[in-house]
Amino acid sequence: MLTVPLRLSHADRWLQALLTWTPGQTDMIKTVALLLMVADHTGLMLAGNNEILRLLGRGCFPLFGLVWGMNLARYAEIRQSQLNSLWCWAGIAQISFMLVGYPWYEGNILFAFAVTGQALRAFSSGRRLHYFAGIAILAAWIPLSSASYGLAGVGMLITSRAVCRAKTPPERCGYAILWAAMVLLMNMNAVSESVVGLSIALLALLVCSSSGQYQRRFWPRQFFVMFYAAHLAVLGIVTSM
Repeated sequence: MLTVPLRLSHADRWLQALLTWTPGQTDMIKTVALLLMVADHTGLMLAGNNEILRLLGRGCFPLFGLVWGMNLARYAEIRQSQLNSLWCWAGIAQISFMLVGYPWYEGNILFAFAVTGQALRAFSSGRRLHYFAGIAILAAWIPLSSASYGLAGVGMLITSRAVCRAKTPPERCGYAILWAAMVLLMNMNAVSESVVGLSIALLALLVCSSSGQYQRRFWPRQFFVMFYAAHLAVLGIVTSM
C-alpha cells in the first residue's frame, strides 16, 4: 500500500527538477531546440532529407512546446496581446514557409502555437460560446496542419501547459505521461522517429535542468519567432539558386 505513493513521490520530485528552470536554463533549452530545428530543416532542404538530421529534428518541437507551456503557466490567464504577436509572426513566417516549397494551405509550426493558445484561452473563459469557438478554431486548423504535427501536435502543446501548471503529484505525473504519449504520436508513422524524438527531448531537459543554474538570459524577446521566419527564408533562397 505504501509502495505506490512512494514511487509517485519519487517520480514527482524528478519531474519537478526536470521542469524547474532559471531564465538562463530556459534559453539553453531554446538554443538546443533551435539547433535541432536548423539541423532538421537543413537536412531536408540541402542534404536530400538526411535521415540522421531528420531524427535529430524530432526533438525540437517537444522542447519548444514545453518552453511555451512554461511561459503560459506563469500567468493566471493567457493574454490576448501575447497571442496577437504570435499570430502576426505566424503570418510572416508563412511567406518563408511557402518559399521553401510548402503549399499555401499548410500552416507553419507557429500557427500550431497560435491556434492552441487561442483555443486554450477560449476554453478557460467559462463561456459556452467561447468554448464552441475554441473547438471551431481547432477543427479549422486540423486540415491545414499536416506539416505541423496535426492533432497530436496540438495535444502535445496542451499537455505541455498542463504539466507545467499541475499542483499535485498525481496531476503532474499524469500530464507528463500524456505529454510523452503525444510526443510519440506526433511521429506515429515512424516508430524510430517517435522514440528518438522523445529521447532527445528528455536528454536535453536532463542536461539543461542540471547545469547553468547561474546562467543569465542571453536571447532577446521574440528572437526565436523571428529566427524561425528568417532561417526558412534563407533556406528557401539558397535552395532556389
